[in-house]
Amino acid sequence: MSAGPGSLPVSAVPGRVEITARALTALARAVAAERLGAPAKRLRVGLEDHDGALALEVTGPIAAGGDVVSAATTAADTIRSRVGDLSGRRVGRTHIELTGIVREHEGRVR
Repeated sequence: MSAGPGSLPVSAVPGRVEITARALTALARAVAAERLGAPAKRLRVGLEDHDGALALEVTGPIAAGGDVVSAATTAADTIRSRVGDLSGRRVGRTHIELTGIVREHEGRVR
């Protein structure tokens, strides 16, 4: 799409969008919860700068089933990519520390 005479290209429109650390943390927590299969309230997410890129530190449980190490490695790659896509930030690394296993309950025992 080209700009007409006397108009500015879309990229030249003044202004900026800022995403707070709190919003980035909430975004990363939601993405991690979805990918790890764990409740967001059981996950801790820390943000750091890593050579000019965002670094994520995720601590919490993972859903039961299969090879947990492979699942966590795949989750780290997916979380890094998804947070980067959603936030528009470059995510340099994602570190996941697993603290337990989340199992689905079939129902309450009374």
